[in-house]
Amino acid sequence: MSEDLLTASVFGRLAYLDGAMLWRILRRTFGSGLPEFRVAELNQITFWPTWAESGETNGTVEPDVFLDFKLGDPAISLRVIVEAKFGTYPTQYAGQWVRQWTAYHEATGDDGNRVFLAAIGGLGKNVEVTVEKIVTEIAASGHDIEVVAAGWDRLLTAIEEERAKPMDGSADRILDDIVTALGLAGYQHLRLLGSMPHHSRPWNPIANESLRNFK
Repeated sequence: MSEDLLTASVFGRLAYLDGAMLWRILRRTFGSGLPEFRVAELNQITFWPTWAESGETNGTVEPDVFLDFKLGDPAISLRVIVEAKFGTYPTQYAGQWVRQWTAYHEATGDDGNRVFLAAIGGLGKNVEVTVEKIVTEIAASGHDIEVVAAGWDRLLTAIEEERAKPMDGSADRILDDIVTALGLAGYQHLRLLGSMPHHSRPWNPIANESLRNFK
């Protein structure tokens, strides 16, 4: 499975969830760096937006996903720039984060919305060390970016924890599809048979094939 297919398969399905459930999953994935809100609505999701760069580069940047949330009551706007990498080898780097952050703010100006850069995947075996190194590089270059980061395995754990709660059938099927997509990409939690929860719901036999063809 390619990086873009994994990103589209996972985040495209996350967008179908109830806003509060989606925000819980993101907080479990990326940690308490994301603020806690019980009321949440996904206002918009955009895949691979193109933002212009000014200055000498005069180019463009394309983060993988851009999420626009309305959170709380009364609602505030909070936006998340997602940079996704395939695999566990450390392929995230400071320059890309800075370019995306800068291009976003050049496009929107100082609109008062809180913004996070969420890096998923490509962070090596020790996520905390990798992120600390990148954030240090960013600070040394004179930028201040609100960063949250996690591996795809953390997202899988967050989804499994959410699935342990009672929920309606549609949400359950969406989460099943996301787990399948992650499994096809090699992200699985292997457990002893006796420790696995029993699920009485039937599984769609064409789910694997449909996920392979999703784009």
